[in-house]
Order: sequence, then C-alpha cells, then structure tokens
Amino acid sequence: GNVFGQGKSVPLIAMAHEIPYVATASVADLRDLEAKVTKAMSIHGARYIHIHVPCPLGWGADPANTIKLARLAIESGLFPVFEAEHGEITGHRAIRKQVPVEEYLKLQKRFAHLFRNPKQVEVIAQLQAIADRNIRRFGLLETRLPNRGGAAA
Repeated sequence: GNVFGQGKSVPLIAMAHEIPYVATASVADLRDLEAKVTKAMSIHGARYIHIHVPCPLGWGADPANTIKLARLAIESGLFPVFEAEHGEITGHRAIRKQVPVEEYLKLQKRFAHLFRNPKQVEVIAQLQAIADRNIRRFGLLETRLPNRGGAAA
C-alpha cells in the first residue's frame, strides 16, 4: 500500500461513500484487528478493513523489525488506526507520544536515498506534514486531562 498520500486513501473514499463500517488495523495490534473483523462480521451491508502489514523484502527492512515498523507507522501518524460508521469516525487508537517519521523511514532501504548526502530535508518534511495532518484529522494524540488534585489515578 502507499502510505504517503500519493494515490488514494481507500478508507477515506469508503467513508465518503458512507459505507456502514470502515476500519484500519495493523499487525502491530492483533487483538484490535481481531475485534474489528468480529465487529465487521456483525454488520449488514458493505464493510471495509484496511490492514497495514510491513513487507520487509519489498521495503528493504530487517524481517525482525516487522512489528516494530508497523508500530512506528502508527506512532508517527503515517498510518492512522481508526473506525468509522456511515462516514463518521467512531473510534481511534490514540498515540501517547508522536514519533518523528524519520524513525520509521530510516529502518527501510526504500527510503535510504532520503538520508544520503545531501539529506532530502524537504521530502522528509513533507512526509512529516502528512503524519501531522493525520494526527489532527483523526485526533490521534492522547489528551490526558490535568489531574485536579485528589488521589493519583
């Protein structure tokens, strides 16, 4: 799949068509994936689940880093994990702390050219902007309410 906004976001297209159930999921969180498949099976009408699975061979990454890559895609904001029903977002996986996209890109040979001399700062900044926009669009950053005294949670 194409993470970087070239091409089309099929989950967003499905939402625009108000498909009864649209979700994204990742091999980084199999319990979440299983729950979404179960939920989709209980819903009548069209359902679409987009599953992010890193491809170590194609991406030039260490197979041992497959789940780490999947997690970094989520935590950078490049792959937003969410659910939508009839075009409305109904849930999302919050990120505690956004990871710079560079951490995700650097583990993959397919992006090595971005880090050679001279480093492609503008391209990296564009990818970071896509991640930041996803975080805003889907409300992905966990917002903790300030503790107003009393017992610690």
